[in-house]
Amino acid sequence: MSPIMIPVVVTVLLSSVIPVIVGGAVRRGDRSGRGTARTDADTGALFVVRNRRWQAALFRVLGIVLLVVGGFFTIVSVARTEELEGPGPLVGAAGITVAGAVFVVLAMGIHRFRVEAFDDHLTVRPWFRATRVVALTDIGSVRPAPNALGGVDVRDVGGRMLFTATRISIGYTDLVAFLQQSTPRQQTTAPAVPGDVAPWQGASLRAESYPLPRGRKGTLESGVLLTAGDVSAPMFTSELADLLHHRVGIVESTTADPLVFLCWPDSGSPTSIVWESTKDLPAESLALLSDPMDAGPAAVVTGTELTDFSEWIAALPR
Repeated sequence: MSPIMIPVVVTVLLSSVIPVIVGGAVRRGDRSGRGTARTDADTGALFVVRNRRWQAALFRVLGIVLLVVGGFFTIVSVARTEELEGPGPLVGAAGITVAGAVFVVLAMGIHRFRVEAFDDHLTVRPWFRATRVVALTDIGSVRPAPNALGGVDVRDVGGRMLFTATRISIGYTDLVAFLQQSTPRQQTTAPAVPGDVAPWQGASLRAESYPLPRGRKGTLESGVLLTAGDVSAPMFTSELADLLHHRVGIVESTTADPLVFLCWPDSGSPTSIVWESTKDLPAESLALLSDPMDAGPAAVVTGTELTDFSEWIAALPR
């Protein structure tokens, strides 16, 4: 392989490996509860969107490694210039060094990124530009981000990029729901999910239309937010439809803090905690379970309520 091609090969490999590594780190963080968006008591923000520490740390470490390796081979190439047949090794080593510097700079931007959401505006701190306050009326478009990690690109009415939030950012789901509700006309993601669908209310469970990001690109898809007291669970409409048609026995929430399940009583094995929590329920009923599951269902839907809920789900767009 030509030394000149080394930086290109390294870049291609890293572009494939980084999303996998970061995605794995995100899933572990979500299971432990570290990926939950929280309100900011100091600023009064509804929630904060920021990149994860893993992202900046990964780019920083890779950058330092490339700087060290590239710098070493650059020095060796300069010292042995007379022994080399051409400038290839020197160019390749210099390219690795430059790539390392770029990764370190990107790590600084990733660490700096922050979006605070308020009732009527966003406070945006981009990677490298100055912090600015963006009124919701100044948002011109929200569309899928064309990158390996997915997400949304948010632009102002003049088409200027305001910020990009990837689907693995902390607070991403909250941001998507907030923008869908606050700037419905600016949404250009597909498929479109109407925001004027009337919620469904049962005795112990409430359901409302709630667009959810899916896949690597974070494309918005029809979803439902189930609420029972303090328990909230976003789930995809298509998966709930499969559940109601008995194609599956259990559906889990898209978030893992805590993980919530909607299931039929016969979906668990006799030795499972699901079976213990639902064994006394009617066969044709749905139970909403959340940790700790031994406390029993947070909500139960059965009888005419179940029929009404099924019809409400069937009427939602896919």
